[in-house]
Amino acid sequence: MPTGNHRNPTSRPAKKPMTPKKPPPLGTDVAFAVPGGGGKPWNLTYWDVWFALVAEADFGGSLDCLAARMKEKNRRDVYWDRDSLERTLAHLRDFQRRLLEANVSVTDVVSKAGDLARSEARRARNYILEKPAGEREWSDAIRHLPRRWRYAQALRGHWPRFPVSPEPYAEKMRSRFKMNGFYTEGQSFKVARRLDGFVERARKLLAADRYDRAQAFLRAWMTVVIDVIEMTDDSCGCIGDSFGEGFRIYLEIDLHKTGIEDRVFFPDLLDFLIWEDYGLTDDVIEGYFRRLTPAQGDVCIEYLRPQVEELRADDLDYQSEGALTLLGQVVAEQARFDQFTELARQMGSREWRRIVRLVDRAMKKRKRALAMEVFEAALTPGCHSDFLNKKYQQLKLGKWDPDPRK
Repeated sequence: MPTGNHRNPTSRPAKKPMTPKKPPPLGTDVAFAVPGGGGKPWNLTYWDVWFALVAEADFGGSLDCLAARMKEKNRRDVYWDRDSLERTLAHLRDFQRRLLEANVSVTDVVSKAGDLARSEARRARNYILEKPAGEREWSDAIRHLPRRWRYAQALRGHWPRFPVSPEPYAEKMRSRFKMNGFYTEGQSFKVARRLDGFVERARKLLAADRYDRAQAFLRAWMTVVIDVIEMTDDSCGCIGDSFGEGFRIYLEIDLHKTGIEDRVFFPDLLDFLIWEDYGLTDDVIEGYFRRLTPAQGDVCIEYLRPQVEELRADDLDYQSEGALTLLGQVVAEQARFDQFTELARQMGSREWRRIVRLVDRAMKKRKRALAMEVFEAALTPGCHSDFLNKKYQQLKLGKWDPDPRK
């Protein structure tokens, strides 16, 4: 006889269906809104919250200190290549700018986050300090890196303001090269001969007094050379030699005869010099700024000073240092002695050549006291402080030679 506790198997209660686990929100999803400038609500994404949480927890709410930590981590962590670092920093800087515009602090964001401050702490540290997020989580700031649009601006961005646009010439030149694939070292000689042929065409335009077209033609050619050399093994330097000749002709064209404005030509040239990363312009540009008028020198200095800061603000430290070095060259060759000391203080001892250039220019103009001031301003902790201190000691003993071997 069945006991009272016996249950019929067919009478067991049905199991409740399992609720699907909700996937975690993406970095681009809106977390919450805070009052922004003018009282308007400002949507914060999870990316914004993650940066705020890590900055508040580990860096006293300072996004700049967090950025410095990320750069340090990039130097020693295999997970963080340059591209990943730049992408993450791009959102940090975008968030920083939006905080400023909305008059909201990192602490305000963390306070408003409430329970998210606890539940998102692990993901925040993972995405910000451990491994970079995948492409599906990229924000607009991460997708549109400052390096990319600034590089495009340097190569082609000023062209619409030229008297004759270089763009049509560039398109025709590019069609003469395969832009997919790679040119071997052996093929580089043929590439260089083709580039030389374009330089000859520019010479003919100049001989026919078509200065504006020659200028546009060579400016297009300069950018095409950069496009081509990126996909060529130029170990023999033949493409570099070709560029040097064409660039020299470009710099010698009389600007007044082309009709181009100084505030178009020089910013375009300076951007190209900052972003050209193959050493193609180094020898040719040496001494160039000495022959500019004071007004043209002013244009160069006024353009470069904010570039130094803007590039650094976008975490493009290498280009920022390049702009600072270029500023030093303009100031030295233009003999703007009143700017030497402050510029040396800004440069520090991170590089030696630009300091030696300022000192040498001062010494050639018999301004020994100024040369001493330049050294004293630059001698702060840095990679080349020992070398610069050695040259400083030599100068104090009455000896000066810019040659680093002496």
